[in-house]
Amino acid sequence: MRELMPGGGSHQAGMFCSIIIPTIGRDTLTRAVESALTQEFRAGEFEVIVVNDSGKPLPDAQWQRSPNVRLIHTMRRERSVARNAGAALAKGKYFCFLDDDDWLLPGALEAIWAVARDARNAAWLYGGIRIVDESGNVLGEMNSGLQGNRSAQVTGGAWVPLQSSFILGESFFQAGGFNPAILVTQDLDLCRRITLYGELANTPMTIACLFRGRTWRSSTDYRLATEFTRWSRDAILSQPGAFRRLLSSADESYWRGRMLHLYLSSIIYNLRRRSLSTAMSRSLYGLVTLGFSVRHLLSRSFWQAVRADHVPETLHFVMQAQEVGSVAS
Repeated sequence: MRELMPGGGSHQAGMFCSIIIPTIGRDTLTRAVESALTQEFRAGEFEVIVVNDSGKPLPDAQWQRSPNVRLIHTMRRERSVARNAGAALAKGKYFCFLDDDDWLLPGALEAIWAVARDARNAAWLYGGIRIVDESGNVLGEMNSGLQGNRSAQVTGGAWVPLQSSFILGESFFQAGGFNPAILVTQDLDLCRRITLYGELANTPMTIACLFRGRTWRSSTDYRLATEFTRWSRDAILSQPGAFRRLLSSADESYWRGRMLHLYLSSIIYNLRRRSLSTAMSRSLYGLVTLGFSVRHLLSRSFWQAVRADHVPETLHFVMQAQEVGSVAS
């Protein structure tokens, strides 16, 4: 996907970032917008683009009169189209995609600016994420700390939260933006595609809050997540140079095991789809992965990675722990 192009063709000089907030009209939108507008940021300009995808006018709010805010409408086209529409109008060098029920923490822009200054060629900058429920309780904080070429980690299941990420606009458009054909986990798909060619840069600071909890509701049907994840990962494995990129980033036993897991899963996926030639190709790459992993074969973490459905330090385990705690109480 490389057909998406930015409107205007260039970024406004001096504008550091565009914070793009698609909304379906949740009451929490004001919190999200104000978390951006109240950032104390002296290193450059930034803007907020609110994309109203609710299909109806938004209630009047003070933030709508801010000169730093632009409000556009996409009329129920779903989040990928809404995000892409905001990006097409963005003037910033980096794009931050913030959901309307999530928010930035104070100091987020300053922290990301420091990362951008030190990692000028990185395609994806990010910090830690705090998971918060409806009562303000902290369910967990996560920061994978991944830096540089980490394609195997991201494709293999490591979580780089979109809400605490700032994506280089040039890399976003080169990757084709969000894929509207993917109805679930579009953010993970985008990260896989960008890290296949670009590098990550991280700040240890927690810079955004992700809302979850018992009252959290989403219009997304997460029962489709597994199938779309398989499709997305299989598309990555089909890209030219993917094997070399994955191998060069899988520098530990665990991630070499995840790389083998990717190819084994793809074999099963393609056999079910009756794509026999692709399944055969994946089998060959799986054997080559084993050949390059001889020194890892006696490692317990290698085989744990091969068998695991999810990698540690992901949202899946935070929410699973909360569900277990709820049942126990």
